[in-house]
Amino acid sequence: MKTAIIFGGKSTEYEISCLSAFNVLENLRGHEVFKIGITKDGEWFFTSASNEDIKSGKWTEWDNIPVTIDFSASTFVKNGEKMRFDVVFPVLHGKNGEDGTIQGLLELLRIPYVGAGVLSSAICMDKISANIFFAANGIPHVKWDYAVKRDIEEDVEGVVSRFEKLGYPVFIKPSNAGSSVGITKCRTKKEIFSAIQLSLTVDDRIIAEEGLSNLREIEVSVMGNDSSDIDCGIVGRVKSAKEVYDYDSKYNDPSSSNILPADIGEDLRRKIADIAKRAYRACNCKGLARVDFFLTGDDKIYINEINTLPGFTSISMYPMAFAKKGVSYSEMLDRLLNFAVKEHSKNE
Repeated sequence: MKTAIIFGGKSTEYEISCLSAFNVLENLRGHEVFKIGITKDGEWFFTSASNEDIKSGKWTEWDNIPVTIDFSASTFVKNGEKMRFDVVFPVLHGKNGEDGTIQGLLELLRIPYVGAGVLSSAICMDKISANIFFAANGIPHVKWDYAVKRDIEEDVEGVVSRFEKLGYPVFIKPSNAGSSVGITKCRTKKEIFSAIQLSLTVDDRIIAEEGLSNLREIEVSVMGNDSSDIDCGIVGRVKSAKEVYDYDSKYNDPSSSNILPADIGEDLRRKIADIAKRAYRACNCKGLARVDFFLTGDDKIYINEINTLPGFTSISMYPMAFAKKGVSYSEMLDRLLNFAVKEHSKNE
């Protein structure tokens, strides 16, 4: 298929997107591939940069060609030439990539794309909205609360007092952010104040969540469109180098690792996978997602979040979980491309 890989973007996860795109490009087989990079300033380019230069971010130094779009013809345009793709893989994480915006553009262009649709992407990206959906579908979640910027500006003391009622420690995080950017574990009132200000630098909506002790972080890789074809990779556990599995722990600390399968017993892994599928369906996810959970010391299961376009780096759980199940990286990518085309054909 004529396949466009879109990477980069105006997001705090720009570098991770470039790493993910490198791995996708290195493992795509038998397709005519076009590379579209989005700079940190939001400029779109067709690029012939090497995969290595995409990985390092040096692709912007190449003689790239600006992207334009012809909405009347539903095509991308390169040097005046209209280009119609069979499928697009938006290897974009975080804002403007995983939140329904790029999905909406591709819907307008009537081009099949990998991953969840506009509404599902927006819901799962926004932690407040996602928690509301989880509650409505009986999917267990830790106690939580939220506030918007206006609430904080009018009565920050009241917001802090509400958050304190969740008990200490309490986690404060932006409602819209990926790769654990802006997350803070708070043990005092003063720390909550500081965490709120940090989160506001990322998003105008803030979520607070109860902090439980002796938690294990469990991740489930899910693939498929409909109930009949939804499949899970091997259920894994994240072993964080730090108390909080933040951006630095994920990507910069080599002592963090993924344990596959998770060391929690087969019955419990199966139960968590079943809940992951329920959450996936509840949010109407398509194509792929990684569903993350917290597991307490007494084996109580709480959903954390759904990532509709999880990382595809060399250390990312999603491709590793399917590889452990016997699905090669290339085969996994082919399945995702085919799911995209299949989903699009239903709406034509």
